[in-house]
Amino acid sequence: MAKARIRFVCQSCGQVFTKWQGQCTACQEWNTIEQEADAAEARRVPMQNPGGSLAIIQTLEDVAMENSTRWPTGVDIFDELIGGGLVPGGITLIGGEPGVGKSTFMLQLVSRLGVTIKPLAYISGEESATQIKLRAERLRIGNGSDIILVSEQNLDSALNGLASYLPRLLVVDSIQTVYTPQMEATPGSVTQIRECAAILTKFGKDRGLPIFIIGHVTKDGAIAGPKILEHMVDTVLYFEGDVNSNFRILRVFKNRYGATGEVAVFQMTDKGLSPVINPSDLFISRKRTDAPGVVVVPILQGSRCILTELQALVTQSFLTMPRRVTAGIDSNRLNLVVAVLEKHAGLKFYNRDVFVNVAGGLKLNEPGGDLGLAMALAGSLNDQPLPKDTLLVGELTLAGEVRPVAQAARRINEGRRFGFSRFVVAAGCELTDNKGIVHVSTVREAIKAVFG
Repeated sequence: MAKARIRFVCQSCGQVFTKWQGQCTACQEWNTIEQEADAAEARRVPMQNPGGSLAIIQTLEDVAMENSTRWPTGVDIFDELIGGGLVPGGITLIGGEPGVGKSTFMLQLVSRLGVTIKPLAYISGEESATQIKLRAERLRIGNGSDIILVSEQNLDSALNGLASYLPRLLVVDSIQTVYTPQMEATPGSVTQIRECAAILTKFGKDRGLPIFIIGHVTKDGAIAGPKILEHMVDTVLYFEGDVNSNFRILRVFKNRYGATGEVAVFQMTDKGLSPVINPSDLFISRKRTDAPGVVVVPILQGSRCILTELQALVTQSFLTMPRRVTAGIDSNRLNLVVAVLEKHAGLKFYNRDVFVNVAGGLKLNEPGGDLGLAMALAGSLNDQPLPKDTLLVGELTLAGEVRPVAQAARRINEGRRFGFSRFVVAAGCELTDNKGIVHVSTVREAIKAVFG
């Protein structure tokens, strides 16, 4: 038997070291390197035995298409998110902060699937069967006879116990709490996470079994464990949203069976997570305020357009270096827009504190809101409210130009649905319906078009 040797592995990124050190040189994290036992690697030589088995080799044209039918989950907004339903054998990883609703959502999803697909298995390494039963009663889940609960951290024992039940779907909560005795490492370590994920992937692929894996996240918001964990699975979903807020955003970061970047919005109630069909209704009010610095901008989240309120506050600064505080938007993006306004619009922010907030906890991470941000800053600086019927769509360049953005027609149609009748867009934006459209070429022209 090969003699075990000692190695030191970073629990944040998986980097391997020959000796312990305080900081990981790969991810720059402190106190994340722990000692692990690793079996000596066997010498690997290419097999040259002509009597051995050979791999199947075929051309791309000879590959037969497998018409696998997707399984609808019963939650339409979730089916649209992942591309039309569950794929047999698909491995899905769901991450999110503690308390965001991962376990609650998965128990609801399992109960919906239990109407048409039976039986379903739920492996929990964190909670006892009694705790899961209490949550099910709170969520008013009635088809409990179709859900098989396994409260076990030993993954090998759990899967062996489920073999005779032939489950149609499996949920593992969570990958950081289960372990396999084949590896001499503690649960949650890089080695255990990698090995358990490999076992679950093979288990699901061999049986055509969809598997949902719940993962913890680090303080930076990434799923804890090695990055290879996200490469091994087919779909990666993240729950976003403040735990103190009543809504959650489920975002697709990887999807081998559909598009990435898609989002679904859910609202947390006493009965669990309920889908929000029209997210714009959540983030803006149809009775909008006329306070200076408040503007509604259309944000693209995947193929979905969401209207959200952008708030800017510009005040007199008494500090040597004025403050630039942002929430929901990159501070570098704010500095860029402020610099463009100073250079090309003649507005002065050098002695002003600037505060910007995206209402509702959304994140503005695409350039379609640049023009709206610029007008909100200009309105707050000059104490002028923006017209309530005006929607701004455009990207700002360092030269002070306004450029078209992707899917402008979809943004404008969403604005019309909420009562906007005047739209300030880039001069090069081509639209089929030009009713109420105002074309501008520069940020100076936009200020004149908005404020007169």
